[in-house]
Amino acid sequence: MRRRYGYSIGLAVLSAAVLAAYAGAAGSDSNPPYKLVTLEGSTEAMKGFVLEGLGSRLSADGRRERTGSRFLSAPFDDLIQPDRYSSERNQLIIAHRSFMRGHRQDESFYRDGNFVIGADMDDSLSSVKIRILDLAGSGSKEFTVPVRANAAKADNPLYQDKTVLDIQRIENRIHLLVRGQHDSPGNGPAIWTFTDYIVDKESGELLQAEEIYQTVPDPDPYTETSVELIAEVRELEPSSSVMLNVKTIKRKGPDAARSEQDLVLKDWRIIGYDYASGDTWDLPKAGMDRLKQGLAPRLHEGKLYAFNERNAEPLIHVLDTRTGEPLAEPLKLDRSGSAGLRSIRLEKGLIYDNLILNKIPTVVVYEEKTRKVVYRGAVERTDSDSQSVDYQYFQFNYYGE
Repeated sequence: MRRRYGYSIGLAVLSAAVLAAYAGAAGSDSNPPYKLVTLEGSTEAMKGFVLEGLGSRLSADGRRERTGSRFLSAPFDDLIQPDRYSSERNQLIIAHRSFMRGHRQDESFYRDGNFVIGADMDDSLSSVKIRILDLAGSGSKEFTVPVRANAAKADNPLYQDKTVLDIQRIENRIHLLVRGQHDSPGNGPAIWTFTDYIVDKESGELLQAEEIYQTVPDPDPYTETSVELIAEVRELEPSSSVMLNVKTIKRKGPDAARSEQDLVLKDWRIIGYDYASGDTWDLPKAGMDRLKQGLAPRLHEGKLYAFNERNAEPLIHVLDTRTGEPLAEPLKLDRSGSAGLRSIRLEKGLIYDNLILNKIPTVVVYEEKTRKVVYRGAVERTDSDSQSVDYQYFQFNYYGE
């Protein structure tokens, strides 16, 4: 018995020594040999944001750490960690840990000054679970809302899918934008439906199901229609409208490869939908002509932004979602030193441009209204023996203030 206790104590001492050694190594080498240096403006616009690259996580206020610096404590955490690939949800994880526990991967979230709302389709695809957190302090509640099965389901039982793409709250009603997919008759292309399920926020009663759009199978076997959601780019923010990017593509024949040169754009529509009124509309020619210059559409604060991050000198166009007409002169960004290594973020009247400028990873923040640069910062190496930052791309992420 004494030998068994001695063996256990020895293991405990050895484990403690190993952990202490690792902790000492981590502590002595916690700061990476890089920092984000402010070149212009105030760091206020960068609160909560970090650059990540070369094993480093850097913030504008001077904080820096190695991206693996939390490995010792990771096994003891409660498995709710900020997700670097879904930085919008980090805000919810940080502020409302209990509400988010076990629900980080739910399909859609919404937040305003009064409520946080989450929604996720159940495994049977027959209902949506809605969770509402009252920020005034009255706690949370849950509803299970049935979603109407498509009429074609009985005739096409082989495959069906549904996903909650967007949530909005308009006064006392919750709007769930649900994308449905099911097989079409005769083994044709899948049929896609986009439906707004309107739910009473207090009772959880399903009030209405408004079909926004449904694809129609083309008799030509080489023609397919794709539909992409254009929702508010800030996932959690309220938006009174949503848009659908509908493209009909034709392949040249049965042997044509699925490469761009073998595809022909047969039709292209941008369809808008207003949650409050239920109105739908097509983006007029003025807006479509702008997008056909190779620009990607994005929706933010009720305006349609159009730009291509892969252009060396992007122009950011701001368009009216109903008329397609420009709301302001295009904003011309700095020329990037590396095509394709760039990310642009829109948030609360600011435009964040993360790029390679004069070989150096750089962040420039513009005030959209005035076009003034409110912040400019660049990554610098603090140790000449470390890897150079030249042409190194640092990801721009949100980690919370």
